[in-house]
Amino acid sequence: MPLLGWAAPRDTDGMMMDDLSETLNAIGALIDDLLATGCEVVAVGRGYCITPPDGMERAVKERLDRFGPRAHLMSAINERLRLRGLVVEI
Repeated sequence: MPLLGWAAPRDTDGMMMDDLSETLNAIGALIDDLLATGCEVVAVGRGYCITPPDGMERAVKERLDRFGPRAHLMSAINERLRLRGLVVEI
């Protein structure tokens, strides 16, 4: 299944990019792609939760793997989801 126009926040050597705006754009595109696949993507507390639709777990995992590590981006992903109103308050 093709990606919907987002590129992982890495340079050609696989190193993480330092450009904040590129990283934030990549996060937004990842969220768009996950939503387009039918995932529920929400900010929860200080983190976030991705729930793939039944039968799409492998495709979603492949998208997330292509994006690369996300642990260090947790607060940025959370913020982007909150800005879109995709939040579950606990």
